[in-house]
Amino acid sequence: MQYPWHALHGQVLDVERELTADGERVYVIALGDQSLTHLPVWMTEPAAAIPATVVADPVVSVAGLAALRRLLDARLDPAGSTADARRRP
Repeated sequence: MQYPWHALHGQVLDVERELTADGERVYVIALGDQSLTHLPVWMTEPAAAIPATVVADPVVSVAGLAALRRLLDARLDPAGSTADARRRP
């Protein structure tokens, strides 16, 4: 497990299978007590281990916020029946 903020970080995990859940690739893994759970595949990739920097005054781009808005809109209303985002305040 590469993602440093996960409880299983640094452990070697037994992958039972890979599947897609809600459009995201996940691994189904066996825990030490033989129960199964899942975790996103990206948490196991080397890029997940790249350290993040915590800052007192974070900065987010307008483009990043707009992308987040589109993602949330699509997730909350997958049928696309919400009002046009350009008309929102």
